[in-house]
Amino acid sequence: MSISSIENLPNETFYEIYDYFDACEIYHSFSNLNHRFHQLINSSSLLFKIRLGDSGSDEIFMDNYQQILLLNKDQILSIHLWSRENINQVVSSFSFCSSFNCLESILFYTIKSDVLTSVLPKLTCLPRLFSLTIETWSDVKDLGDIYRLIFNLPKLKYMKFTAMESSDFDAIVSLPIATNEQISSIEHLIMDHPCAFDELFAITSYTPHLRRLKFLSLTNRNVNIRSIKSMILPNLTHLSIHIYRKMPFDVFQIFISKLNSKLKVLSLNTMQEDIAYLDADRWEEFILKKLPQLEKFYFKYTAYLSENYETPMYFGQRDRFISSFWLQRQWILEIEVESENIIYSIRPYQYIKNKRSFYLEHFFFMF
Repeated sequence: MSISSIENLPNETFYEIYDYFDACEIYHSFSNLNHRFHQLINSSSLLFKIRLGDSGSDEIFMDNYQQILLLNKDQILSIHLWSRENINQVVSSFSFCSSFNCLESILFYTIKSDVLTSVLPKLTCLPRLFSLTIETWSDVKDLGDIYRLIFNLPKLKYMKFTAMESSDFDAIVSLPIATNEQISSIEHLIMDHPCAFDELFAITSYTPHLRRLKFLSLTNRNVNIRSIKSMILPNLTHLSIHIYRKMPFDVFQIFISKLNSKLKVLSLNTMQEDIAYLDADRWEEFILKKLPQLEKFYFKYTAYLSENYETPMYFGQRDRFISSFWLQRQWILEIEVESENIIYSIRPYQYIKNKRSFYLEHFFFMF
């Protein structure tokens, strides 16, 4: 049977089409067509994604989002707001309540810290909020209060918190060690902000269910890591660290030892001047002793070469990275010269193979 009119398409087809559109665009285009589309839009089978970005659709969003929040709270699956111009106005107008019973994911980009601290307590009533992403150009020096509010969210599994001021790395996170009543359900935590060791250990005391952790070592504060108690993260299998300041290799080794975790994947990106990070024998001994379950290892060490500044150069034996230890695991050392930098990278062979295949395919496609 041929279909001669778009209205003869089954409901399931429209739901698939709607999945590609922002909720406000759906409302703007379909809500006033006829009774059938009105029923489709208000059906519990349709879940809305509310998105506000830096695009020409901002006017459509501003004209329609309040009506959706009023009439279709129980159909909203996600709210992702990254418009610099309107986000604080929009977030302040939201009245979050338990009626948002399908809302699973929230993203607030460039939100002001005072708006953030006012809205976070309202999110505790959301029965299915599993994912929260926040980016704020913070004007507060202490991020501890924001973390306290985040850890009160009862269902959260994924949390990414970015709070960076490009000219200021002195932000702190004042948190006491968690009690049993303060445990968070977070399993995947990304901290894109300055964080010292004592702050990291305090934060993770609230997240014993953590499986994946990413953080920046980017602070001028001196903390004696030997004096800090070990973390208890028995489920942690994936760790990603970007080291920019004050973590020589021996301190990094102590940090890993204090995790007491069975890491399977380790990603380390460092601009540290300690050349010991390129000591193959030392890595081999450390991994065998402290990381015996490690399956994937991603490592990047950047050495700067410029007229007024030079990172210490590596003059060790390159063939130490092709011993049986490295070959058995298929972890390959690559050295690249990029502008004024020398980049030493260790990655799984399969990753390198796939990357080269991708570039080859695109190269031949161009010709």
